Amino acid sequence: MSERPSLWWIDWRLSRGALVRETIGRFLFFCLLGAAFLSLLLSGGTSRFLADRFAVTAVLRADVPAAEAEGLARKAAELPPVRSAAYRDPETAWKEFLLAYPGLEPLRAAGGNPLPGYIEVRFRHDRLTGADVNLVVSAMRSVSRVDQVLAGEEWLPRLLHAGRYASWFCRGIFGAFVAGFFLFCRLQERGRAVALAGDFAFLAERGVPAGRLAASRAAGAAVSGFLSAAAGAAAGGGALFLLLREFPSLERVIGPPSDLLLPRTVAAAAVFSCFAALLSAVSSLLGGRAALSGRK
Repeated sequence: MSERPSLWWIDWRLSRGALVRETIGRFLFFCLLGAAFLSLLLSGGTSRFLADRFAVTAVLRADVPAAEAEGLARKAAELPPVRSAAYRDPETAWKEFLLAYPGLEPLRAAGGNPLPGYIEVRFRHDRLTGADVNLVVSAMRSVSRVDQVLAGEEWLPRLLHAGRYASWFCRGIFGAFVAGFFLFCRLQERGRAVALAGDFAFLAERGVPAGRLAASRAAGAAVSGFLSAAAGAAAGGGALFLLLREFPSLERVIGPPSDLLLPRTVAAAAVFSCFAALLSAVSSLLGGRAALSGRK
C-alpha cells in the first residue's frame, strides 16, 4: 500500500527560491497595503479631517454665569455624537476675535467687550452626519440660555456630500490596488504552475488526483498569504504608529496612534489578513487552472 505524498507545501519543495522572492515581495506590498488600510480605517476616509474642521457654536446670552455655562458644556458633551464641548468665556472669545481680525481693538474701548461667551461643540468623526448635527443643534436651541446656534446649515449638506464622495474615492483607490495585487498574484501563480507542469504531471502519473493537488496548493497559498499579510499589517501599523508619534499634526487626518491598539483595530487587521489569505487561495486556484487550460 503506497503512502500518499504530502502536498501541503509542494510549491515550496519544488520551487523554493522563486517562492522566497515572491513572498518577500508580497510582504513588502502588504506593509504598504496594511498601512493604507489602517489609515483608511482610523480616518474614515475624510471623516476625521472634516470633524476636526467643523464645529457647532452655541452663543450664550450675556447674563449667563460662567459656572452655569460650563454645566451646559458638560451636558452637551454627553450627547452621543459629541466628541467634546468646551465653554469659551467672553474674554477668551474677544482674544480669539482679535487673532482672527487684528486691528479692531478700538471696538472694545468704545463700550467694553462686545462679545458674549459661547460653547464650541465638536463631533466624533464617525457621527458627523446631517441627522446627528440636527440632533445637537435642536438640543442646544432648546436651552433658554442659548441666544443662537451657528451650525452652517446652508453649506453643511454640500460639505458632507463632498466628504462622502472623497471617502469613496479613497476607498476606490485602495480597492484598485487590491485588485491589481490579485491579478499580479494570479499571474505569478500561473507562471509557477507552468514552470512546475512537469512535476505535477509526474505526480498525476503516480495517482495523485488533480483536485487534491490544486486544493493543497491553494491551502498552502492561503496560509502563506495570511502570515505575510499579518506580518505586513503589523509592520505597516508599527510604521504608522511611529509616524503619528513623530508628526502629531497627522492625527487630525488619521487619528491618534493609540487607536491602532484598540481591539476593533486589531480585529480589522485580522480580517484584512483573512481576506489576503482568501485572495491568495483563489489566485492559486485560478492561476493553476489557467495554466492547465493553456497546456490543453
